[in-house]
Amino acid sequence: MSDDHEQYTCPKCGYLNLWTRAEILQRGKEEIYRGDNEVVYSLRCKNPQGCDQRMRIAVKRREK
Repeated sequence: MSDDHEQYTCPKCGYLNLWTRAEILQRGKEEIYRGDNEVVYSLRCKNPQGCDQRMRIAVKRREK
């Protein structure tokens, strides 16, 4: 996907998760380990019926 969107299918419930960059930055929990060019966030599955699966998504750093 592009730099502004990420999508994946939850391995636990099969729900298709679509995240915008803004949602990832706002709702994700930043992980301790990260590279020079990216930050890794942990996000809970968006399934409205409830799923506790968490996935890690790497987001490229943007120059300020």
